[in-house]
Amino acid sequence: MKKYISLSSHPGTTGKYFYTNFFKYYNIDAVYEPRGATDLKLALELASDVDGISVSMPFKKEIIQYLDKTSELVDQWQLCNTIKIENDISTGYNCDFNGMCHVVSYIEKLACNTVSILGDGAIGTMFAEWLKEYRPNIYSRKLDTWHSRHSATNVLINCTSVGTVDNNSPVDYLPSGIRLVIDLAIKNNNLAEQCIYNNIKYISGKEFYKFQFLSQFEIYTGITASPEIYDQFEIKLYEKI
Repeated sequence: MKKYISLSSHPGTTGKYFYTNFFKYYNIDAVYEPRGATDLKLALELASDVDGISVSMPFKKEIIQYLDKTSELVDQWQLCNTIKIENDISTGYNCDFNGMCHVVSYIEKLACNTVSILGDGAIGTMFAEWLKEYRPNIYSRKLDTWHSRHSATNVLINCTSVGTVDNNSPVDYLPSGIRLVIDLAIKNNNLAEQCIYNNIKYISGKEFYKFQFLSQFEIYTGITASPEIYDQFEIKLYEKI
C-alpha cells in the first residue's frame, strides 16, 4: 500500500476526503494522511516511509532545500507543494501553478485592469510575478503594507491565511472599483459574505484547489482524473457541511 501525507501548520481534512474517494474510485491501494508540523526538517525525518507529500503553508518555499530534484515550475517560481518519492529520490512539483492559471482567467473574462495581491508568501509572489510577466497589460501589485489593502482596485486576490485559519476577512470593506475577489480560502468566510452583500464576483479557494488537486493526483498516480468525478465528490462534501 502506498502512503501519502500532507504537511501543514494548520492541517485540514479536505485533502484526505478527496484522496480517499479518488483512491477508491480508481481502485488504488493507497492512503492519505494530514499531519500538522511546526518544524519542517523534523517532520520530513518522521516521514521517511511515504511515497508522496503535499506541502501547505508555510513550508512551500522552505521545502525546496530538502529536495533531490525539482521541476521547472518549482525552479521558476520557487514554490513547491507536491513531492513524489521513488527509490528514495524526492522530486518537487508546483501544482499550485495550475490552480493559479485557472482562477486568474476570470480577470480577463471580467475585463479587469488593476489587481491587488494580499500576502507576501510564495503563492502571492507567484501571482504577482506571473501577471507582470505574462499579462503586462494588467497593472498588478503585491501590496507592500497592510494599510494599503483598501486601495482602489478592480481585483483583490487574498493569498493570506486570513479566512483560512479563521472566518475573518482581510479587509474591513471592499475597495472602490472592485469587480472580482479571488480568495484562496476554501471554507465560507466573511470575505465571501462581503462579496455577496455587495454583488461582487467571488472565486473561492475551492476552484483553485480543484485544479491543484487534479494535477497533484496525476503526478502521484499517473492517472488523469476526471474533473466531473471531482465535481461529484465536491457536491457530496459540501452537502455534509
